[in-house]
Amino acid sequence: MTQTMRAIVFDAPKRVALKQVPYPQPAPDGVIVRVMACGLCGTDRHLYAGNFPAHFPLIPGHEFSGVVAAVGSAVKRWHTGDRVIVDPNIACGECYFCRTAQINHCLNHQAIGVTRDGAFAEFVAAPARNVYAIGNPLSFEEAAMVEPLSCVVYGLRRLQLQTGDSVLIFGAGPIGLMLMQCCVRGGAAAVTMVDLDEPRLAVARSLGATHAINAREQTTALEEIAPYGFDAVIDATGVPSVVEGGVSRVKSGGKLLLFGVCPENAKISIRPFEIYRRDLSVIGTFALRYSFDPALELIQNGVVQVKPLLRPMVSLDEIPAWFEDPARAQDALKIMFRETRG
Repeated sequence: MTQTMRAIVFDAPKRVALKQVPYPQPAPDGVIVRVMACGLCGTDRHLYAGNFPAHFPLIPGHEFSGVVAAVGSAVKRWHTGDRVIVDPNIACGECYFCRTAQINHCLNHQAIGVTRDGAFAEFVAAPARNVYAIGNPLSFEEAAMVEPLSCVVYGLRRLQLQTGDSVLIFGAGPIGLMLMQCCVRGGAAAVTMVDLDEPRLAVARSLGATHAINAREQTTALEEIAPYGFDAVIDATGVPSVVEGGVSRVKSGGKLLLFGVCPENAKISIRPFEIYRRDLSVIGTFALRYSFDPALELIQNGVVQVKPLLRPMVSLDEIPAWFEDPARAQDALKIMFRETRG
């Protein structure tokens, strides 16, 4: 008789349910992880809405931590009971981009929770090479934040922030708040956060933002803070109109980093002459690239605080409601599934 487990399943766009599904089996070079914590990401919402490439049915969830429950026959490094996190991005290692150290652009790219079943479940399968150990002092909830922080690390490496730069970040969600902390501790002279949500702005102030501005008041406030613009402007909203407006906030010679995931078919209007005349750089950043270890160290060493971002904690049974009713997330930061069963 096939053993089953509980999992959140997207049967189709905008169709989510908690179901009993077959228990995963480890590949010879893979492991099975008992999921202890998994964050709900913006990408999960895009998958649910049907505006991000996916094959259904799908178990979502790619920001997770847990305990090794089983190992494949060829696995030597990992053992049952090991506390781990997993890089969900699976590269083939053989295509042009993999062989030129650009694994996030792998031509055969797969991802746990995106193209294969993920971690909004009791157990999840993963390649052993994608597994990283976590130390005992780190909680499973904090450890689950390594994946999104590793994306932040990669994005800021793309940005190449300079010591003394002024930074403007649109969006004070979990990603924006981690971007802000990295910029503050990475040599920025000032970091300004813009958001519509006052509680999120309060968190930004508590974590070191130089300025935290309500988006309804941003025009006058931003002109007073940086009359010539900002050296670096980062979009962490994924809202096309915010991206478009951000161009005018970049100082001549400055950079615009597109971190938020805009809808795939969205378009914005940018005058090529402005980019040319003002020496502007527009930078994209996709997923992560060899940045799991530094992200883990940033959290372990307290450089980036993630505990203030973890709210609310929910059970697996509650997850469908967070997809079906977006209004529930109004006061949330990082919605985190936490396993509470023994």
